[in-house]
Amino acid sequence: MKGFLSIDSKFYKYMTFFSDLVILTVLWTICSLPIITSGAATTAMYYVLTRQLSDREGYVGKDFFRSFRQNFVQATFLTIISLVMAWIIYININNMQTSSFMFPVQFVLCYELIITMIYIFPILSRFDNGVFGTVKAAIYMANKHLLTTFTCLGLMAALVIFCYYQPIMIVVCAGVYGWLTSLMFMKVFKKYLPSMDIDPSLTNAEVAEKEAAEREREEMLRRIREEKGQNRNEQDKEVQDKEVQDKEVQDRNTANDNE
Repeated sequence: MKGFLSIDSKFYKYMTFFSDLVILTVLWTICSLPIITSGAATTAMYYVLTRQLSDREGYVGKDFFRSFRQNFVQATFLTIISLVMAWIIYININNMQTSSFMFPVQFVLCYELIITMIYIFPILSRFDNGVFGTVKAAIYMANKHLLTTFTCLGLMAALVIFCYYQPIMIVVCAGVYGWLTSLMFMKVFKKYLPSMDIDPSLTNAEVAEKEAAEREREEMLRRIREEKGQNRNEQDKEVQDKEVQDKEVQDRNTANDNE
């Protein structure tokens, strides 16, 4: 029982992970209530989750509110702009004639707005590009990494439907979506900034040591895969040799029977 409740046990780690998601969802919900602050809350949530995926130590509440304060102005400004654009598109769709050339354009703009908003706050949580640079990066990544974009859209729709039938899951809905999408965003972000996982508090020697350890780990994994491949080839060869021998024995037996 003691080992089961130990801080190194899988049960303890799973429960800690689950409680973090609950805390994040509660913080995100409370800080998003004014609507216009939902962008800052989403940015803070992604800041916490991407740091955890980078194995950076910290506290959920402390890290959340630190990012919330640091990115509040930019995130709120982007939220207001996106809400205004969404309202304009909504008005145009409802008042524009369907025969108009600009009518289908509104749906294209709506699509671009949605996929851009999926990326914009995760980018803001980890990159310091300013408002214009963040928007530009979000548009570029959303249209370049379409698999990630559509997966995020599908995941969002699936969680909404799931929470509709299982309302109790609302307590972790935002946290689950944030964590799953953070896994994908981190892979995308590392293509543009491979060193983003490195703790800035580390010295150059510590960074070099960490990179060397990572290279050594990759080399070890490569050797293991090669050894497994060689063992598999040897096993396949032994099976083939045995089949040939069995075939030869069978042929000799058949020849003797014929005689």
